[in-house]
Amino acid sequence: MAKNLHPSDAEPQELSALDKRILRLLQKDGRMSNAELAREVGLSPAACWNHTKRLFETGVIQGVRAQINPQAVQRGTLVLVGVVLDRSTPEVFAAFEDSARGMSQVLECVLVAGEVDYFMKIRVKDLPAFNRLHSERLIAMPGVRQVRTFFVMNEVKTDGLLPI
Repeated sequence: MAKNLHPSDAEPQELSALDKRILRLLQKDGRMSNAELAREVGLSPAACWNHTKRLFETGVIQGVRAQINPQAVQRGTLVLVGVVLDRSTPEVFAAFEDSARGMSQVLECVLVAGEVDYFMKIRVKDLPAFNRLHSERLIAMPGVRQVRTFFVMNEVKTDGLLPI
């Protein structure tokens, strides 16, 4: 149903108060049935489905997924990694980004301005697993000059809900 748009590909659009209510509710509980959602926002199920479908089709809603407990799947160690590349060329950036996309341990990878070029959010089983990943894959990624590692001691806020 969704077009799998990149976040920057979605056209900025004016969202109605109703759209925002639907987004807030689905963001808190993506398993909410259309009937439940319709009841909460005061629409018929058909009208609610049309609004929700449009939010998917226009890329406002990019997907719905289960939020998994990392401990339950042996991925309890969270590591933030800052990467400095050896050159700032489009080719080096593209090669690094392709490599990052291919690593299942990398949950997020963002290009930043500042002392590092990229920050990656990585989940692994434990310190030995990260050590293997670091020595076998991270430092071998295209264009990598330096890797700065930050082990997360406490995950204070992880719900990631957008204020709508």
